[in-house]
Amino acid sequence: MSLVICSNQDADAQSDRQSSSIYEPWSFRNTLTSTYNIPADAQVALQSCKVNIDGRQLVTEANNKFFQYFGKKLSLSGGTPQSFDTTSYPVLTDLLLNTNRQNEVLELSVEDLANVVQDAVRQTTYHPNLKGNASVEVLRNASGRDFLGYKISYDQTTDKVAGIPADNTFEQWFRDDDIYSDKSGSGLFTYTGGIFTRTADSPSKFCTAICPALPMMNLTGEFSVNISGTSGRANASGVEWQVGLSRYINNVDENGYYYPPYTNYSDTDNAFEEECFMDFGIGRTDDGLLRAFQFGYEIDEPSGDGLIFQEIEYWTNTSSGFTSQEDLTGKDYTDVKFEVEGEVVKAKIYDNSKSKWVTITEYTSGQPKDSFFKPVHQACWCLHPVLAVGADTGALNCTLEITDFNDVDVVDYDPKVVYKGGWYETMELTGNLRLCEEVESRDIIRTSATLTPYTQVEVNASDGIVYDHVLIFQESNIYDGTAGANAGSTLGFAGGVVDSPTEIGSPNINLKIYKSDTTPSLTNSLSMFVRLNNFGQNTTNARVGNRSKIISHLTDLETKTGRQTYEPSNLVWLDLDNPAPLTVNEFDISFCYVNEQYSTILVGQSIVALYFRKKPKELM
Repeated sequence: MSLVICSNQDADAQSDRQSSSIYEPWSFRNTLTSTYNIPADAQVALQSCKVNIDGRQLVTEANNKFFQYFGKKLSLSGGTPQSFDTTSYPVLTDLLLNTNRQNEVLELSVEDLANVVQDAVRQTTYHPNLKGNASVEVLRNASGRDFLGYKISYDQTTDKVAGIPADNTFEQWFRDDDIYSDKSGSGLFTYTGGIFTRTADSPSKFCTAICPALPMMNLTGEFSVNISGTSGRANASGVEWQVGLSRYINNVDENGYYYPPYTNYSDTDNAFEEECFMDFGIGRTDDGLLRAFQFGYEIDEPSGDGLIFQEIEYWTNTSSGFTSQEDLTGKDYTDVKFEVEGEVVKAKIYDNSKSKWVTITEYTSGQPKDSFFKPVHQACWCLHPVLAVGADTGALNCTLEITDFNDVDVVDYDPKVVYKGGWYETMELTGNLRLCEEVESRDIIRTSATLTPYTQVEVNASDGIVYDHVLIFQESNIYDGTAGANAGSTLGFAGGVVDSPTEIGSPNINLKIYKSDTTPSLTNSLSMFVRLNNFGQNTTNARVGNRSKIISHLTDLETKTGRQTYEPSNLVWLDLDNPAPLTVNEFDISFCYVNEQYSTILVGQSIVALYFRKKPKELM
């Protein structure tokens, strides 16, 4: 029997990690100045090892998930509201998925983990007035030295930016084939300087378009369009037009149209020749009538449940300036606009003969549900301008002119990329639209559902929507869809559901701050193993399903930090499977987790002592 001592360096003085070195504390090679002879039929065992564990936090599939919720806070005692009483749904925040390290181990300093959490929170925040605003910081004591956990802060963008969409930012919004395959709308329309012009050479060609560049400001935002002035001639020319707001849809449905796949448009008369999807719309039909409409969810339609075109009977709402459906023929109406405040959508039209804006409809408590728009629910948080212009003989190329659009200037916003758009867009791109349909089918949103009227959420004195932020760190029976939540201990939150902020900003009451209520552990939470990489021992790692070079499980090093020494109570001898003697001039040592990933939480000096012996005759 002989003993071999291997080490990456002479002492612990050097503790930095050298990424390109062959003498890393978690992976090193010792080259001999003379050869070392190992007899035939030999065995190896770990005699002892010494390591330094640096105290970084480990993130794995066992502690990588939590959920964020932004909406009316639910009653944890089973009272009201419950999930079906709200317009929101919990969203998954995965610390591994957003770093492209799924199935790996993240070894992070507390500062690095704060950055990872912040990035994950921002990517999975979908309300346009929150996107990019969350921050995550390391929480320390008054001296700034002792680590206490983390501080997660949420704020809302309330600055209203007036402007119009940039040139050539509208896309064709009907089909994806034939003359509609060019998303730019070539041959159908142009959009420059705020003016949307129909260029289609035939009334049978659909001229509908959406602008996905930036989402609307959903707290006190406005979208205004001139319909009958010098640059907006559609209404004055007596042709059909539509102005609306809509979520963005990346994929056409099974029939080739840009509609959510759970839309039953075939069961309804949408009243317009220029067909397209809008969450909220107003327009003039070819017979001159002013119509307000939406696509809302209904149950037990002839061809199944789903979204259908729904007319808003605005003239039955006490908020409306009309007592019957308005005929626009011969009337001097010049502009229309939408105003969005929280969940409330208002539509107005400008009566030039009276020099004033007239309300078409808005949410009013106690009024019929079909007389105002549905609430802005989570599936349509990110709303984009939609325009459509029809044609009549002698009026083929009419126009609409955008005069104002309040967007939210979200950095790197793109509804065509996962996590960079709204909730609907990301759920569509990740194959999870069933969650959006679950929200849209709730009775509080459905126009025909009979139940206690839902109070749409508006804005507070600081122009922020009156919603609550909720963090879910363990699966909750109240907050549906939170299976797999497991990150509470990592981030220092003892409760499974944290629905009250630690602090509220002053005077900015939209700033909500959540602080860890326990100090997260900085000890190693994973088992480590030592490998002898350049010998023929036969080990199988069933976790990864492959042959391995592991020679020992370092059982006493779990949940420890700092300098540690491990010596097994029983030697486990592994055959080297060498029928002939071996001449060795190098030892290749590494430390890993069960997934065979390097344990880079090691610093300083690592020592591994190995026993070699000839296999006993009784075992031959």
